[in-house]
Amino acid sequence: MTAAQKAIPVPDELNAPYWEGAKEHKLVLQHCSGCGLVSARPRVICPRCHKEEFEWKQVSGKGIIHSYVIVHQTTAAGFQDEVPYVVCHVVINEEPTCYVTANLLVDPSEYDKLTISLPVVVDFEDRGNGVVVPQWRLA
Repeated sequence: MTAAQKAIPVPDELNAPYWEGAKEHKLVLQHCSGCGLVSARPRVICPRCHKEEFEWKQVSGKGIIHSYVIVHQTTAAGFQDEVPYVVCHVVINEEPTCYVTANLLVDPSEYDKLTISLPVVVDFEDRGNGVVVPQWRLA
């Protein structure tokens, strides 16, 4: 199955800057204007300083694996021909409390080498119609 047959994210007003950055092959995350907290999940109030002002900035796209799962069965459209595949939770270098979850692009022959704390970098998959999805790959 092609990337274009996979689910296509539908941006909303809270996460549109994330998807616009992805189109340019940039990992763009929300930063609190008060304390600088970086968040992968768009917020309306900062959980640290309680400010309501945010800006979107590009981050390095580097981090380490916090956790991962190897998916052996799926009902997700477009992924049936890709099992097994890996989904990982990555802590980004800029913020030890910011986790970005996405597929990990790794060959199944390398699965036995996967461990927590392996360094990763962001990569991008073009799903067609101008939609680009961030993913991870081993650094």
